[in-house]
Amino acid sequence: MATLQMYMDRSKIKNMFESEVFEEVWGDQFGVDNSVGKIRKILLHRPGIELEQLKDGAYEEEAGARILTDEKGRIRNYFKSRELPDLGLMQEQHDKMAEILKGEGIEVHYLTDPTYKWTNLTFTRDVALMVPKGTILTRFAMYFHQGDTFVTQKFMADQKIPILGAIQGMGTIEGGSFSMLDPKTAIIGRSVRINDAGIEQLRQLLSYQGIELIVIDMPAYYIHLDEAFLPVDRDKILVSTFILPHWFLTMLKERGYTLIETDRDDPMLTNNCLALEPGKVLFSEKGISTRKNLEKAGVETIPVDISEINKLGGGIHCSTLPLLRDHID
Repeated sequence: MATLQMYMDRSKIKNMFESEVFEEVWGDQFGVDNSVGKIRKILLHRPGIELEQLKDGAYEEEAGARILTDEKGRIRNYFKSRELPDLGLMQEQHDKMAEILKGEGIEVHYLTDPTYKWTNLTFTRDVALMVPKGTILTRFAMYFHQGDTFVTQKFMADQKIPILGAIQGMGTIEGGSFSMLDPKTAIIGRSVRINDAGIEQLRQLLSYQGIELIVIDMPAYYIHLDEAFLPVDRDKILVSTFILPHWFLTMLKERGYTLIETDRDDPMLTNNCLALEPGKVLFSEKGISTRKNLEKAGVETIPVDISEINKLGGGIHCSTLPLLRDHID
């Protein structure tokens, strides 16, 4: 005679990711399986009074930036200028970017920290990896990011976005070095902020959905993959050929991608763009030559000025985390 538990076993879910129960429980208002599908929801953080702490920093010639440290000597943030940040200008530029996103029909969400202690939340790209079926929480190498995970975890829970895992232990991963190339392929850039322990944890988490992880090495003076690799259309990728390895560029071509060159004479981070939908990108107005390369390749660009935000060390892509993108064939 069957026991109760053997009887109940008839209804056991064999693969939660493929089960209709997953959507029944969690819904379908989240998830990213590519980097160019139409964005439906996005996460930002409006620069706020937390950045006023940078007034207590000092310009360090060795770093070429204003460095903020705490009483224990830990770096709290940096600003690439001898001058103090212009918070009003930064907010104005960020608001303009958000206005453009809303004008594209994108639902904009904001990440907030009620303590105002952590000063690097502007770059929401780093706080999580959006993948099919949910999110993976990152783990930061730098002290000034340590409080980001707490507010991110709360946001994801409030939005009913499944947390599929979190990088732990000695592993470090940041979202700026991660890209979903297609539903079964992800890319991570190994760098000073992304280590082997983090990469192996990520590989395991992605494998549960049958996603392959490709690892490339970034030069020592680059932090994230999105300084050199930005998909902009179904079959087009903006690349910095002077940064990325030859084998990787060759692999992309073999997979049918057209590679569009970043002009190395454009200001740094101007290539750090965001694909709003296939063939349409939000792009720095300062990257004039690279914008011309994109337009020549048939990619529409929407210019925006985030020059004051750039001084915090990031660009448009760094400042945005799509929570929901359309699947593309």
